Amino acid sequence: NDLTVFCSQFGLPPPNAENFEIHKMATTLGTDDGWAQETALDVEWAHAIAPQAKILVVQARSPLLADLLAAVDYARGRSDVVAVSMSWGDDEYPLETAHDYRLTSTYGAVFFASSGDNGSGVMWPASSVNVVAVGGTTLTLNSDGSVSSETAWSGSGGGISAYEAKPLYQTTYGLNGTKRAVPDVSFNANTNTGVAVYSNSNWYKIGGTSAGAPQWAAIQALGRSSSN
Repeated sequence: NDLTVFCSQFGLPPPNAENFEIHKMATTLGTDDGWAQETALDVEWAHAIAPQAKILVVQARSPLLADLLAAVDYARGRSDVVAVSMSWGDDEYPLETAHDYRLTSTYGAVFFASSGDNGSGVMWPASSVNVVAVGGTTLTLNSDGSVSSETAWSGSGGGISAYEAKPLYQTTYGLNGTKRAVPDVSFNANTNTGVAVYSNSNWYKIGGTSAGAPQWAAIQALGRSSSN
């Protein structure tokens, strides 16, 4: 229902069986307002960027890492999935590299993850060498809508991973050190200039790197993004 209202507001194709699918990882699932709003943000703005793409929402059993990765496993096992958006993450941990293989797809899907909104620090899965880590910028527009400036957002997460080795593509860019740097790309994330989100029958202005990951994934669906 929220997505239908969002589409009506901005003249986007309404959700139907051809462009929208929900897969539940359990028959019965609980409800969490924070994750529900996050889902609304991700779905609505992926749809806004790539309105002709089909969106698959995979609902995990819980926010526990094992359940989130099980949901990712389902998405990466689908041959029709070209991009996976993950607007979640947690502190790095020593065994994270053992899970990096789950952020790959035999069908060529590209994985995107938010780098976080704490101003510094590295989170997984954004730190995975198999993921395009999405940071945040502050975007300033002129009165006619053209770009005036775009600078790094002070709230964007990022830094040097404690456990992930520096991938070849970062060596090519001449980055120092032996560990992976985060993020790879960025998107408007300043909460003062956030995006409009309709959730639980209310409008909100939401920013953060969580807004960037689904939009980069949508750009990938258009064939105009990046991969690792």
